[in-house]
Amino acid sequence: MEEYLELDMLTLESISKEAGFPIERDIYLASRAESIEQGLLFEYRRQDKLIGYVTLRDLGDGQWFVPMFVVHPNYRSKAAFLFLFRSIADKLKTKHSTVLVSNVLRLNDLSVRFHKHLGFEVTRENHLGYEFTLDLTPEVKDKWSSFLGIQR
Repeated sequence: MEEYLELDMLTLESISKEAGFPIERDIYLASRAESIEQGLLFEYRRQDKLIGYVTLRDLGDGQWFVPMFVVHPNYRSKAAFLFLFRSIADKLKTKHSTVLVSNVLRLNDLSVRFHKHLGFEVTRENHLGYEFTLDLTPEVKDKWSSFLGIQR
């Protein structure tokens, strides 16, 4: 469990502190443990080293939330992102998902641009950040399937 926290600290500690939400060790570890127990944590490794991971949370009624999507800055690659996105897509296609939601701190410019590039739209915002939503329409699912090389 510590390796997840180490990756979170490496990638998010300064942004979280600057936004006024420092990473709280016990809360983060409990959240990761819960995701693992529910089968909603997907990781990408190279030679047993954790490169990145993503977690999902079922909000009900076909809506899913992405609490964490983290990739080590020195290992960000197409392979890592594709693997993690395939994990999300595979899970969502078995659950009749209709909406994907994600929250991003304003200070995390890289993530804000990434969400917009993927077709997410800002549905709410405040001085701290954005709520991004992606309606999983047949067109979006087809686009993701084509991009990820998976069958719907």
